[in-house]
Amino acid sequence: MLLPRAITAAREPARQSVAAALTHLVMISGVVLAGAGFELYIIEPTSRPEPNWLVAILGGPALFLLGRAPFELQVFRRISLSRLIGLLALGLLIPAVWHAPPLVAGAGATAVLAGIAVADAWHARSREPEPPALLM
Repeated sequence: MLLPRAITAAREPARQSVAAALTHLVMISGVVLAGAGFELYIIEPTSRPEPNWLVAILGGPALFLLGRAPFELQVFRRISLSRLIGLLALGLLIPAVWHAPPLVAGAGATAVLAGIAVADAWHARSREPEPPALLM
């Protein structure tokens, strides 16, 4: 419900619509890549780590967050700090899990995403849903 209101209020609704579609495409690509990564660590959770697996396991959630940040900017004219911290945390996980089994990388990615969800829930507690910013 917020996206149509933000697009309607935008100075250039057509441009806003295209930008929203592109950010959704990036987010969906992140979900697909994360799904592939999580399947990899479900199939062989304790096997020898492969750098390509880290691209999927950590890169999928990072790609989702990279798409979500400009989407928030388009709708609310701000980016949640929790998403920026999540991107940083995923980046910091790379050297930490480079030689660890895929299960460890998956657990780290899951912990980061769960932390973002908890931060969002904490921020939204006992507040009205945030309206979209009027983009003039």
